[in-house]
Amino acid sequence: MILRLISFLLLISTSFGVSAQILGCTDERANNYDAQATVNNGSCTYNITLFTPPLKYVLPSEVNETSGLAFFNGGLWTINDSGGEPIVYKLDTASGKIIQRILVKGATNVDWEELAEDNEYLYVGDFGNNSGNRKDLKIYKIRKQDIPESGDASVNAEVIYFYYPDQPKMKIQKRRYNNYDCEAFFAAGDSLYLFSKNWENYKTRVYALPKEPGDYAASLIDSFDVSGLITAADYNEQSNEVVLQGYTNKSWVPFTWLLFDFKDYRFFSGNKRRVDMPNIMTTQTESIVYVDGKHAVISSEETKLGKQSAYNFNTGKWTDKQVSIIIENGGDSFDFIITPNPVEKSKLKLNVSNIPDGEYKLQLFDSSGRMLKFKKYTLKRKKGILSIYVKTYKLTPGLYSVRMICGDKMVSKTFVKK
Repeated sequence: MILRLISFLLLISTSFGVSAQILGCTDERANNYDAQATVNNGSCTYNITLFTPPLKYVLPSEVNETSGLAFFNGGLWTINDSGGEPIVYKLDTASGKIIQRILVKGATNVDWEELAEDNEYLYVGDFGNNSGNRKDLKIYKIRKQDIPESGDASVNAEVIYFYYPDQPKMKIQKRRYNNYDCEAFFAAGDSLYLFSKNWENYKTRVYALPKEPGDYAASLIDSFDVSGLITAADYNEQSNEVVLQGYTNKSWVPFTWLLFDFKDYRFFSGNKRRVDMPNIMTTQTESIVYVDGKHAVISSEETKLGKQSAYNFNTGKWTDKQVSIIIENGGDSFDFIITPNPVEKSKLKLNVSNIPDGEYKLQLFDSSGRMLKFKKYTLKRKKGILSIYVKTYKLTPGLYSVRMICGDKMVSKTFVKK
């Protein structure tokens, strides 16, 4: 009798266990959400997502080439990239001012590009490789307990040396036309994970390294088409999600890839959602770090068009179980909606609401900030919706922004031309 009962239970388990699993997209926000799916297979697709992260503060000129961020001991930590001092800077979280400088003894800043951390150590990635020919790649490993709570200091560091086994032995002749640059890594579990910055094909490869000092061949794990240049990464162990920060080549539009709902450090096996930031395209975003839950901070280098800055960013808008609505920044009075967006035909429509009397200026910009169109309108107060049409048949596919100005009020929205 007992044997028959066990056999029956095994049959039930087999029939309604493994065979009952349905693979598919389990994210309600996705275009292809499958309500019947019980196991996420990484197939989710999303509409184009545009967002403008709010400015946190302008950073001090001493860290004008901020290229990495970490968060511990109650402060943000950053570094400068190639040619800077071998110093890790602590920033006051409220003001962004430098409150501590930690010199790494015996270290040289050949091209410091990223910070990573775990509970015990801070890691400094000296692995920038724009030419694709660099062979002296290394990571400095600093014990956190050696860093005092306050005051400038000098600390020792261990060194992790590594190389890419698949890197060509022949010298690459064309600078910034290779797939062996790297500016992004983080610590997870017992490994360090590095994400390549592919100048040639705009993908990224993820490699794994041990955390212990030594000389290693980086282990290639996976790759993904990010359609841009990856410059920073961080891992949120609590929520099991990854952020990859970067920008598009030549047009300099920042973006963040959100990787979530994956298993066993297979970062590209789960959901992959991209958030574009065309309204801060004058910046060169170089670093990102989680600081509290899903709240993160992004930093950008100084460029000819903008100061070194820090921005607030919260991934929960897109990765929390409860769906959130993202509202673009707008003015206090009038507003407009672009339709359709993306636009495929020869013109788009601006539905303008809450219109006060006045002179209006309409401006159209491409992703590099060039003004393509300028027109003035005299509009009368209207409670309903006023439609303005903008011709788009001459526009090439890409990201554009429309700006309307009335007095001291300005509303800017972005759209995509397919």
